[in-house]
Amino acid sequence: GETPILPIIVGETAAAIQLTGLLLDEGVFVTGFGFPVVPQGQARVRCQISAAHTREDLDEAVAAFIRVGKKLRIV
Repeated sequence: GETPILPIIVGETAAAIQLTGLLLDEGVFVTGFGFPVVPQGQARVRCQISAAHTREDLDEAVAAFIRVGKKLRIV
């Protein structure tokens, strides 16, 4: 896309909050948004990609999303 911001729709606010915390434990900083900031049932985590991120950084972040997502049963 045209923007460095990548929203990952999670669904429920509690899941987005859990995902955010567990990703931080994995070394991945994302920001969670839930109701009332976004519509009910459309909670998300916001990733912001930078030109300073290497391919390895992005691969590690994706792997962390998969690990944590499986743990929370959202992947």
